[in-house]
Amino acid sequence: MSLSINSDEILLPEQFLDNPADYIKKISEYKMDKVILLEDNVIPSIVVMKYDKLNKLLTPGAVLDPINRDKISREMSMLLAVRNKIHFFDDLCDEEVVGLINHSEFIRPSKGHHIFEQGDFGKEIYYIVNGKVDIYGFNEQLDGDDPFSHLTTLHEGMVFGEIGAITGEARTARASVASEDAFILSISMHTEVSCSNAVPFVKVYKNVIESLASKLISTNNQLYPFIKK
Repeated sequence: MSLSINSDEILLPEQFLDNPADYIKKISEYKMDKVILLEDNVIPSIVVMKYDKLNKLLTPGAVLDPINRDKISREMSMLLAVRNKIHFFDDLCDEEVVGLINHSEFIRPSKGHHIFEQGDFGKEIYYIVNGKVDIYGFNEQLDGDDPFSHLTTLHEGMVFGEIGAITGEARTARASVASEDAFILSISMHTEVSCSNAVPFVKVYKNVIESLASKLISTNNQLYPFIKK
């Protein structure tokens, strides 16, 4: 963990152990305005006692600062505009959504573009704002330069790529743009849990699990008629 203060210097917890007097003097002379969680560390108790703001940031469920909408990026503004359509963000307020997203961008890929290949690794989850996306799976029974079979077509409002993004495993299929009017939101989610983002993180994962469970039930229902009793 590092404490970013209104100066060019970054204070680290290890510095407290090396020279406590100098450390306390520095944090007393500057107003702390930001906390950056890098990894788990023991925070000097005097810092938590002196700065109530730090204590609140490290408390799950703490009140979040309002979003400064004049300073957020164009992509983030667009994300907030469509976030109510994305079930992963159910039960999250706008501040929690912004706090969890490392990076998001809207893309307009051309028809035929492969968003990702089977076997690729990636942390992105994709939401179809407009257009269609075809999902293909490798078929060893097919010959030729492109031995992939069409599995399904995804439409506006659907999400894909969440399994690889959550588990860290390789993509299990190819995703290819199927229409000229495709407009897709790419979301890269936080993978590190800290005290300050624990509650929204749990909410997102709960929504993801429910989504995956729903897809599994749908797949089982489709396969059931073909299962021999």
